[in-house]
Amino acid sequence: MTPAVRPAATVVVLRPRSSDDPEPELYMLRRSAKSAFMPDALVFPGGRVEDEDAQAQDEGEDAQFARAAQRECLEEASLALDLAKLRWFDTWTTPSAESRRRFTARFYLTTIAPDQGHEAVADGEETHAGRWASAATILDQWRAEQVDLPPPTLSIMMGLANGHWREWLARPSASAREPILPKVVPLDTSIQIVMPHDPEYAQLPGDTGSVPERVHPLPRRFVRAGKRWVPQS
Repeated sequence: MTPAVRPAATVVVLRPRSSDDPEPELYMLRRSAKSAFMPDALVFPGGRVEDEDAQAQDEGEDAQFARAAQRECLEEASLALDLAKLRWFDTWTTPSAESRRRFTARFYLTTIAPDQGHEAVADGEETHAGRWASAATILDQWRAEQVDLPPPTLSIMMGLANGHWREWLARPSASAREPILPKVVPLDTSIQIVMPHDPEYAQLPGDTGSVPERVHPLPRRFVRAGKRWVPQS
């Protein structure tokens, strides 16, 4: 039986490296190796939407997702964020081939001042080894197989390294509503993630999603090679 899809929220927290260097660094966490979902991967702070994130029955799910993003960032990384400054810019759904847990995760972006965020620390339970680093530095660590980045995280990291975060801050939330739903396909002794804009996507087994406009600049596939996911054009 395919597991139920649960709502989740994730936050990309950016801050300038200094008042003289406007290029941002971001805060990342390494998930516990014992985690049932994405063990030992480097991720942005985030987690499930909980009942406590609903303050009124009629306020709608958008407010609940945003409040979950704020709460999870505080719980996982001790970062207190301004709810009004969270910008929803992307959404991904876990492939239906995932046999344990599935999520529809909304990704939020926010910026803080250079003198903020020094209190950030991993919770030591679900996550550890919290770090501030530039997207370029994290991608160098990924290429060296020092960190594992799940395909959604890797896609966003590549966009951050190319400066797309400025565009994401201005992106209308309506354009992020349709989730990106990849498919998982066996490949010899490994596996690959097939994205919605791949020509073979619709014919492959698994739940089929739409093809949001924002998916087109991303790689068509990701192949598991060694200790990392590698994008394929």
